[in-house]
Amino acid sequence: MVILYGIFILYLCLIFISIIGFLRTNKLSKSEELDALLTLIIPYRNEEYRIQNLLTSLESQKDISPVSKIIFVDDHSTDLTRKHINNWILKQNLNCESLFLDKYHGKKRAIDLGVQNSSSEFVMIMDADISFKDIFFASIKKNLDCSYDLYLTAVVEKNGIVWSRILSCSIGVISIGMANLGIPILANGAGLIFRRKSYNELMPFYSNFNIYSGDDMYLLNSFLSNKKSIKTLLSRNLVIETQGSRDIQDMVERSLRWSGKMKMNGLLTTKLVGLLVVICNLLIVPLIGLSIFKFQWLFFSLLLLKLLPDLLVLITGSFFYKENKLWKYSLPMFLLYPLILVIIILLQATKYNVKWKERDLLNI
Repeated sequence: MVILYGIFILYLCLIFISIIGFLRTNKLSKSEELDALLTLIIPYRNEEYRIQNLLTSLESQKDISPVSKIIFVDDHSTDLTRKHINNWILKQNLNCESLFLDKYHGKKRAIDLGVQNSSSEFVMIMDADISFKDIFFASIKKNLDCSYDLYLTAVVEKNGIVWSRILSCSIGVISIGMANLGIPILANGAGLIFRRKSYNELMPFYSNFNIYSGDDMYLLNSFLSNKKSIKTLLSRNLVIETQGSRDIQDMVERSLRWSGKMKMNGLLTTKLVGLLVVICNLLIVPLIGLSIFKFQWLFFSLLLLKLLPDLLVLITGSFFYKENKLWKYSLPMFLLYPLILVIIILLQATKYNVKWKERDLLNI
């Protein structure tokens, strides 16, 4: 029982530390605002019905001067996304380029092609299904101090099922919070900024182009292991909104992809944090059963040690991301998520084939 208490207290400490880091304010060290600082690279594949929010966000910017060029890279789409983008480009006064992966496949190849066709000091990669405020790049201009090699941004789901949005909100607090304390454990490829020179020096995808997913974690791992400087860009004006899971099945398959990324390239700290989270959630099932059939304050106190930090991290994220109703679902999520984890573990044990953009994750 002492071991159980120790595990849950470790979990409690992890969440509290993450919240403290998330609420911590980064001090700005920049002295001037720079124009033409970024090349924006948007890799895509079959996003015909999801890319309009991004295009609308781009054309509605009050100040897009930090962006010197926007490069769209088509990863062998079979729908009309490329045509839609090219038509949009013709109507804009922005410096845009539409590229196409010919010989190669995969998001990493698309990102790499975009980087090699850019000349700015920094590069920002964005997913094609996101949106952001009309002062997003104006805020980038004010907050990017140009002294770091990699910048992590806050990404949160703004639609989809509530359970997936809760998970996104909580992960956002934990990942940004840990990064603010100098312990980055996750990066989200929906919005990453990195120094082009550092990317070309490290070539983070050189050994893993055949793995279609995980570009964000391979970037983070490469920059961390080579002692490159990393910082978060956190403010409400810099939040990137992405599309959430449509249903439980979509949520489970997305979680399978994420766990696959951790296995293939997870940082040691990330794996330890993930293991702690999984163990604590799985322990909820027998503890609830024991509390029902033989109520003891001992079991109940362990459940509270898990519920309290879950509630606090969700309230923190809900307030920051202005998702004020999410915390009301904290108790149902507390009960549901362990069951989802069981399903994920069973699917992993049966070697369930996870697809990414209609492809196997690993291309050998």
